[in-house]
Amino acid sequence: MDPKLVYVKTPIGDEAIRQSTRVVQRNLRMVLVQVDGKLTVGELSAKIGNPRLVERALKELVEGGFVAESKEAVSVWVQAKNSVNKAQVSALSQFSTFGEKSPAKDDSVGSSSVSVASNFSTFGKPILPSERKASSNYDNVRAEPVSDAEEKVPVEGRVATSVKRGLIGVVIFLVCGIAAAVFYPYASHKPAIERAISAYLQTPVRIGQVEVSLLPLPKLKLSAITIGEGADSRIDEVLIGSPVSLLLDGGKEINRVDVSGMSIPANRLLALSMFQNGGLKASGAPLISEIRLEKTQVMAGDLVLRDISGRIRFKSGGEIENAAFEAVDRSIQLTAKPTAQGLALKIEGLGWKLPGTSLSFESLQADGLLQKDKLLIQNLDTTFLGGLLKGNWLLDWSKGLVIAGDGNLSRLDCKRIAAAFAPNMKLEGDLAGVLNLRAAGNDWGAMWRNVEATLDAEVTRGMFNGVDLGEVARRSGASAVRTGSTKFERLKGRLLIGSTQLIANGVSLEAGMMSATGQFTVSQGRIDGNLTVGLQTSVSSVRVPVRLSGVLPEITAVGAK
Repeated sequence: MDPKLVYVKTPIGDEAIRQSTRVVQRNLRMVLVQVDGKLTVGELSAKIGNPRLVERALKELVEGGFVAESKEAVSVWVQAKNSVNKAQVSALSQFSTFGEKSPAKDDSVGSSSVSVASNFSTFGKPILPSERKASSNYDNVRAEPVSDAEEKVPVEGRVATSVKRGLIGVVIFLVCGIAAAVFYPYASHKPAIERAISAYLQTPVRIGQVEVSLLPLPKLKLSAITIGEGADSRIDEVLIGSPVSLLLDGGKEINRVDVSGMSIPANRLLALSMFQNGGLKASGAPLISEIRLEKTQVMAGDLVLRDISGRIRFKSGGEIENAAFEAVDRSIQLTAKPTAQGLALKIEGLGWKLPGTSLSFESLQADGLLQKDKLLIQNLDTTFLGGLLKGNWLLDWSKGLVIAGDGNLSRLDCKRIAAAFAPNMKLEGDLAGVLNLRAAGNDWGAMWRNVEATLDAEVTRGMFNGVDLGEVARRSGASAVRTGSTKFERLKGRLLIGSTQLIANGVSLEAGMMSATGQFTVSQGRIDGNLTVGLQTSVSSVRVPVRLSGVLPEITAVGAK
């Protein structure tokens, strides 16, 4: 392409500048805007900085009729000019009232235009628009094309004005909304709200204060709430979303309710309609999509679950779809589902501390069933004292606290067991067995002090310190042994565990060539027992009756005479 050529916009190109949809390709539009009938192709290339792009774009613009060489552009503009003038004269002549139109004059553009304009003039200024503004359909036919900047100014001005008006309207709306929310007499709706919540929970509810919380979103705020006739159930604060729809008579659904600082007994929680199988559907209360809880505590007798948070989601019919709760330290996690028998629970724990003791479950999984005054734990599977505990348990708080259950133990650490229950008994090894337990008391401490249990125990790969039974057999009971330790492969016995003593019956110990059988009793740290210790060698066999006595951890073994 000749770099000295000069291109100008055609009427189509001039119109395309104003209508961004006519030429949408960025490179074509960029070159079209720069074409002004003065710059040569070389100057355009230098200005844009990409000669290949400029030449390719000019070829496409020429083919599309948007630009033309300067020597051809004159004829294009003249043809467009004549077509506009003819259409304008024809339109003006139709409004003339001075006799019939002369066909000859229709072709005379200049005379017709002047005559019509002069007849409608006022003080030398024509009423009709000038030729440039005669028809909006021909705005693109002008002697001097309007630049892109000139076209954008009024549009941007109108947009800015519209934006300002919109912002002012939004500000006014917000100010009015905030004023209405602040000064609205919410307290006047307290009786209606109390009735609605009472119908929802199917128990009397009293509200101390009704107001609105504006941040982060407007919510209805209820404070100092009591549930039921007594003072054992309370809620510090309830936030209800969409307060406007709730206050209006037509408010039938609530998207979300936030409950903070609730303290409630397990029996009253169980009696709430939402936790009864099908109870909520029959109550006719407004439907709630979701309830969120935080800083909640649930009491079951002397057992208190503190700092519980959770979320309850409801189906469209009002039944619970999902209810999940957890302690703030995530030591216990619960999911709940109402059933005909009670509230079914899935329980998971991690480092949960056993109430009334210093013991904790390293991990815990179980199924539960919450009923009035009791909790049934089934399929318990927990890591406890370094081993495993599986079983079924029942907690009853109708009259004080009662716990009963049975479990299978495997690989419990005897050293940790002794440290927890009998610090003066120095025993090591892996404990397995079957446990049956019952305890009762007014509180957790008293209940554990009154525990009664039986344990068919077996300890493997262990050792107890305080006496060397093998040395007793080697001395044939001739002298007392007051020190040492006894290692063994297996120790079995039936333990009767009471509140003040431990009785071990059917004790059987295997330690290589040495063995022992018998029984012993530990009461308030004092041990008394009788064993028969045998020692088998390749040449002889010795059996020695031995009496055990002393205060743990010091044991004296004396051969019987």
